[in-house]
Amino acid sequence: MFGRRISVATYEFGQDLRTSLHSAMQMRAQGVQFDLRTQVRAQDYGDTARRQLQNYLSERNLVAASAYFPLRASLFEVERLEERLNAVRAAMTFASKLRIRQMTLRIGRLPEADSKAYTDFVLPIMSDLAEHGNRDGVTICIIPSGDSSESLSQLLSNVKTGPLSIDGDIGGWILSRRNPQQQLRDLYQFIGQVDIRDAVSDVDGTGQEVPVGRGEAEWDEIAAILFEMEFAGWMNVRRTSGNDKIGDSNRAIQYLQNLMPLG
Repeated sequence: MFGRRISVATYEFGQDLRTSLHSAMQMRAQGVQFDLRTQVRAQDYGDTARRQLQNYLSERNLVAASAYFPLRASLFEVERLEERLNAVRAAMTFASKLRIRQMTLRIGRLPEADSKAYTDFVLPIMSDLAEHGNRDGVTICIIPSGDSSESLSQLLSNVKTGPLSIDGDIGGWILSRRNPQQQLRDLYQFIGQVDIRDAVSDVDGTGQEVPVGRGEAEWDEIAAILFEMEFAGWMNVRRTSGNDKIGDSNRAIQYLQNLMPLG
């Protein structure tokens, strides 16, 4: 059944980890999203440090809702490919140790499904990572890069070695000039998380992220679609630009709580 679970991307706050968790608690978020490359790094977290982090979260009534692992290049770029794949595999294993079950990843634009690049690189790579994630209990949640819902659906349907999901990036869809409501309807069976971002597009194909409620997102309709989907995943507030990311994140959480009250 549909339930309102709100997390916030604390790595965007520009604060040290403990302060960012305190900020998330004050916002009344239920969970947090960690950046596993820059914020919470595997080399810094042995068994004792991981237990301490879990205690920090528990004391603030928070859970580690998801992880984010940014890549410096497309996942399918041939140069340094194995190094990149090893880094993703290691991040999934580390996420599992943190009791995180979903890791968001921007893999890059998908080629045509009948192309050599798709059959020789994309499908084998995603099948390998899905299999690795299946062993670790961590699902890769793909952040779309302007891809059509048809391309994304086809990829996830073709991968048979383990689960993959889609990060419903509302602001990202607006910036790529795709209708978020239609994308949610088309991809409903694959949506693992919804990124709460807003944006305005421009006639020249560009645009910018703006605070939630001030952009083109039709939040009432989006909430209704999530209710129809009986979406039970995390709604992750992520403010990637602006001069007041913490304040904007707090207001976005309040906006969601007013839009989708419990009880």
